[in-house]
Amino acid sequence: MSDRTKKIAFAIFFFAFSIGMGYGLYWMFFRAQAPTVPGPTPEELAGQLPGAGQGVSGQYATPTAPGELPPSGEILPLVPEGPTTAQEISKIQLLRDGVTQAVSPRPDGNGARFYNPEDGRFYKITPDGQTVLLGDKQFFNVDTVSWGKASDQVVLAFPDGSKVYYDFDQKKQVTLPNHWEDFDFAPDDSRVVSKSIGIDPNNRFLITANPDGTEAKAVEPISNQDLVHSSWSPGGQIIAYGNTGLPQSENQEEIMFAGQNHENFKSIVVPGRGFTPNWSPTGQQILYSVWNGSTNNKPSLWISAADPANLGANRRAFNIQTWADKCTWASETDLYCGVPQNLPNNAGFSRSDFATLPDDVYHLDLRTGVSTKLQLPDLTHAIRSPVMNRDKSKLIFSDAATGKLYSYDVK
Repeated sequence: MSDRTKKIAFAIFFFAFSIGMGYGLYWMFFRAQAPTVPGPTPEELAGQLPGAGQGVSGQYATPTAPGELPPSGEILPLVPEGPTTAQEISKIQLLRDGVTQAVSPRPDGNGARFYNPEDGRFYKITPDGQTVLLGDKQFFNVDTVSWGKASDQVVLAFPDGSKVYYDFDQKKQVTLPNHWEDFDFAPDDSRVVSKSIGIDPNNRFLITANPDGTEAKAVEPISNQDLVHSSWSPGGQIIAYGNTGLPQSENQEEIMFAGQNHENFKSIVVPGRGFTPNWSPTGQQILYSVWNGSTNNKPSLWISAADPANLGANRRAFNIQTWADKCTWASETDLYCGVPQNLPNNAGFSRSDFATLPDDVYHLDLRTGVSTKLQLPDLTHAIRSPVMNRDKSKLIFSDAATGKLYSYDVK
């Protein structure tokens, strides 16, 4: 190849190389970018109620054991505060300007019942907010009250350990054994479940009996009474639960359930400690709160199926940090919950220290999965023992800070 040919070939190569480099630089830095499609916002995700699905990697991932449901890897986002289609609180009414204890729904769902420690009597709140004496009988210095669910019956416990059964309709009073404790009525009030704690550790049983103490029957032996809790489900089959399952990892606990006929119900493994349950009106669902490290040891709400055939199924989480007994069922698909406004980390370890924190109120709609913060006429009340009227018009509660009884008008 001559020198002239070499020079021509080099010139062609250099020209092509320059064009290629220029195009490459243009492609990398100056070409139009493809438009970015934004992902769904938290507001758009609100309303999606995630199911348990399969186990996922991360904090809660564990092998599925008998009686255990794989946990949900998703949390329900809250609906931002602002205009919503949910009910609002129109006003607040002071129902009783004095210490009120043991607030409970009336059997017909219209109003509430309570104990007045000042005069030792029991009262009921009518649907229009009036206070009416439930009976003339006085019981002073009552420690705990276990209410009947279908009628106005009570089992009262006193600081000295004595127990009394009283029927307000029949005006019948019976003294129960001192070593019986932790009572709960059956849905129709025909029986009660209790723990019979004998002096001998081998003589401690979960029992059922007629409310007046007759026809007592031992159901299950109890080895650690502090971990067993009487709780007769609205469906009637489950009578107690216990934090007595096999040891789990730090962020889980196995909950066992007992039936009155020695049924072998499935256990459930819950994602945290401090299991606090709240049965739905039919007993087909169970709301509960637990706390763990991922929630900074604050109680968080979960819900799952509760009928014995499907215990623990369809587990879902709400991003609501409160205790389940600060919630009340308005229907099988609607809940109202008192939610502490400024709950500190590690509150699950010592709940009593934070009992008087003021609460917001949230409406939980299980049909849509939406959790909506309601607008309140004031933000100073610590909600305890909430009760919703059957017509969903009034939310009745005692203020844990003052003991006074209030109602919110819900519209």
